[in-house]
Amino acid sequence: MILSETPRMAVAFVVLALFGAGGPALARSPYDGLWAVSFVPDQGDCERHDVEVFIRNGEISHVGDHGFFTAEGTVGDQGRVEASIGALGLTASAEGRLADRQGGGTWVFPERGCAGRWSAERRSPAPVESTDYQ
Repeated sequence: MILSETPRMAVAFVVLALFGAGGPALARSPYDGLWAVSFVPDQGDCERHDVEVFIRNGEISHVGDHGFFTAEGTVGDQGRVEASIGALGLTASAEGRLADRQGGGTWVFPERGCAGRWSAERRSPAPVESTDYQ
């Protein structure tokens, strides 16, 4: 390295450190936000269950119920949902699709011999400035 290049390199490093090499960009999914989901049984001895889930960066998490009901999974870029839902240590699987404000699919709960359909409605989008929602 030539000594005359050192000041330019130092300036470039400072500029990158301050402006160009920031933290990771926030990945946002078009499905991020709060969703109300209804699980309706078509077969078996399970009851209807209504919950709210939150989607952030395509990751599903459950809101509320003090841990009684769990939901986790993913929503792909095209709205494809793959999730596991559970209560009292038993787990069911759900799949389907979300659109802009609504969605739906099917679920199966083999341990209880139940299966059915689910429908979802968006309650609110995720705030753009928020990075700590759950």
